Amino acid sequence: MKNIPDDFAPQMRPGAIGGSGMGGFAPAAGIDYAALVQRLLRNWYWFVLAIGLCLALAYLHLRYTIPIYEAQTSMLIQEQSGGQGGLSKEAIAQELGFENTYVIENEVYMLRSNYIMERVVRLLGLDVSYIHQGAVRNTEIYQPEAFALVAADTIEMVPEEIEYGSVMVRFDDEQQFSLIRGEGDTTSMRYTQAFPIGNRAFKLVRTAVETPLSSESVYQINVMRVRDVAGRYSRALSVAQVERSGVVNLSLTDPVPEKAKDILNALVTVYEQQIVEQQSQTGQQTLTFLDERLEFVTEELAEVESDMSQFRQGAGLNVDVQTAGASYLERVNAVDAQLSEQQVRRELIRDISNNLTGGGGYRALPLASEVIPPVLTSLITQYNETVFTRDQKLEGVTEQHPSVATYDEQLDALKQTIMQSVNVLLQESNQRIGNLQAQLQPIESNLSRLPANEQRLLEIMRDQNIQNNLYIFLLTKREEANMTIAAQVPNTRIIDRASAGSSPISPNRPMIYLLAIGVGLIVPAGTMFLRELLGKTVSTEKEVANYLPYPIVGRIVHSPAKEPLQVLKNQRSAIAEAFRLLRTNLGFLLPDGQSAVIMLTSSVSGEGKSFISSNLSAALALTKKRVVVVGLDMRKPKLAEMVLHEDNSRRTVGLSNYLIGKSTYEEIVVPSPHERLSVISSGPLPPNPAELLMEGRMDTLMERLRQNFDLIILDAPPVGIVTDGLLLKDHVDVTLFVARVGVTPKKSMHYINELVDAGKLSRVNLVINGIDPKAAYGYGYGYYE
Repeated sequence: MKNIPDDFAPQMRPGAIGGSGMGGFAPAAGIDYAALVQRLLRNWYWFVLAIGLCLALAYLHLRYTIPIYEAQTSMLIQEQSGGQGGLSKEAIAQELGFENTYVIENEVYMLRSNYIMERVVRLLGLDVSYIHQGAVRNTEIYQPEAFALVAADTIEMVPEEIEYGSVMVRFDDEQQFSLIRGEGDTTSMRYTQAFPIGNRAFKLVRTAVETPLSSESVYQINVMRVRDVAGRYSRALSVAQVERSGVVNLSLTDPVPEKAKDILNALVTVYEQQIVEQQSQTGQQTLTFLDERLEFVTEELAEVESDMSQFRQGAGLNVDVQTAGASYLERVNAVDAQLSEQQVRRELIRDISNNLTGGGGYRALPLASEVIPPVLTSLITQYNETVFTRDQKLEGVTEQHPSVATYDEQLDALKQTIMQSVNVLLQESNQRIGNLQAQLQPIESNLSRLPANEQRLLEIMRDQNIQNNLYIFLLTKREEANMTIAAQVPNTRIIDRASAGSSPISPNRPMIYLLAIGVGLIVPAGTMFLRELLGKTVSTEKEVANYLPYPIVGRIVHSPAKEPLQVLKNQRSAIAEAFRLLRTNLGFLLPDGQSAVIMLTSSVSGEGKSFISSNLSAALALTKKRVVVVGLDMRKPKLAEMVLHEDNSRRTVGLSNYLIGKSTYEEIVVPSPHERLSVISSGPLPPNPAELLMEGRMDTLMERLRQNFDLIILDAPPVGIVTDGLLLKDHVDVTLFVARVGVTPKKSMHYINELVDAGKLSRVNLVINGIDPKAAYGYGYGYYE
């Protein structure tokens, strides 16, 4: 064995053994990321193509996608507990039980409720939409100026019985339009004619005749259920409290920015109206009670005044009562005033009791803080606030919701407490009324001492004073209640009016184009990575070396040339130089001064074994050595075709003839067109190649070849498929295992290692075939291009 200089030594992986065995070493294969990056760079055109395609798809997506805009507004919801003193509207509201105590979370929930949004839909007429049918995409027309759809019937229908639908219209001229209901179903109609949509009748009117309408444009008019439209906009609405403050941000997304702004503004307006309505419920209850009492007192007062007028005329009394009678009226009026207040107080307490026990759910209770004591006022105020909060919650949930059940428990507990206070107050009022009536008895007994006419007149005047005082008292309370109701204001303040950006939030054009570029990069890169990871064949030289840790003595680059024999005397191509380098490396492995046998094999067919055998033999023959290449593959022979340019099927003499004894040594050794290179072809295909190689004639042939030639090249069949090459192990000095990038299967590598470990292949060295010259620039192949 020659000493191998460091500059020409074959590549040896750590742990690899250049001798007969591997000592059980079997390295784990991994991904060659450096080679993968080189592959990505070499296939740059796939990235350009993928990015271009993705950008085109992104453009089409943006072209046909309806843009979505966002409108925003912000408002301050003030939390107040109690009012202020004095004659301010807050003080009056507190005095009559109207306290603006709000929980921000409840108000946020109320803003999201479908009930509020349904009122907005009805206010803006959003249950009717107009869609312009475009060539690329359809566009909604919000509140068109030139036309509008109006109801032509006045029939009141239950919402559940109303049927909805849509029609297509085309404006022909200023007098008529076309109603399109389907393919071939088009009707010309005048603007005064009614047509059905669902089970209702509508008319199309021109609101601005001076605004031209194209006769080619088609519009779709949709009449939708208010509840469905409100639900859609409620889902598009976002309501968020700013940290723990009273500031609430509202945002709404919609294809029409103007409509989104109008919806937010209308939502705030309807919400404020709802707050005022709820705040006024208690005042309305009190006002109803006072109106009923005033109507009754007014009738009583009118009757008393009529009686006085008739009595004076009948008795001929046109002067005031005498001093005794005036004293009587003064004393009795003072007691009657107290008695009237107590009676009004008792009536109000009874009305509260009737509301609590009358059934029909929970309702706000009437309240006048000057009539009933502060303790009951506080309880009723708390009860009314709980009723308001419960009503707000019911706008978004059902009565079976757990939160509503919590409010029901609170209201029931307040009911019991209020009823206990009401019963005590009723007893107290009855007792006070009885005491006052007892005070009147001695005063009334003195009345009998006066003359009959004067006595009757004083009684009538007393009734008149009672009804008059009561009337003034009730009238004063009613005015106070009216002032309170009129003074109710929402607990909100607009911080920023609704506004919408000029650019849509969806689709996000920069993000989509950036995503398209990312996909254009990821798809080809991912495909190549998956091919690298999941591929069944080795894809790089480094991967081959990871699976087969043997010395690499040759690297054959891929050549587009069609000629099988690439090594000629004056040939200076990259592939020819690769074979010359292989020849040089073999010189360090072969024994000195004697003939040597080199066997080339592989794992499967198609790895270029015969191609390397023929070109390596030609390269060795150029060194003025006698070389013979033997076609040992008697199953799929290709050697004769490559070296002799003959079809092996037409050769009648070859190795198989010699092994069965039908041809002599001289007949099978055929000189090639290349100087000092001879060929032994495979010959006719035998049925039992392995048995023929085990015959003694193969040993005799090898001895004759060693005597007559310096180098014997054996083109053996793949050892991963058949065992023919393993039978000549004892005759072989060097085994060249051919692995081709992109062809050699990974699963066969472990089998090759097992053969080496078992000593069935001797002195194994690698020849890697099919290396991409662009990927192998590090080896200098580009120098010959």
